[in-house]
Amino acid sequence: MGAAEVSWRLAVGGWQLAVGSWQLAVGGWQLAVGCWLLAVGCWRLAVGGWRLAVGCWRLAVGG
Repeated sequence: MGAAEVSWRLAVGGWQLAVGSWQLAVGGWQLAVGCWLLAVGCWRLAVGGWRLAVGCWRLAVGG
């Protein structure tokens, strides 16, 4: 195995590492966005539940 072949293999390995790291970064970003959307959805659900509880309480007191 000559120096050129070693250099070529190292270059290919570095490229694969770069691509893998980029894909991992994109996956992490997508996971973060998904978690944020889930948190927002849960917050909206909690607010909706609170409004429902307040509405039912007002109906019970008023009725």
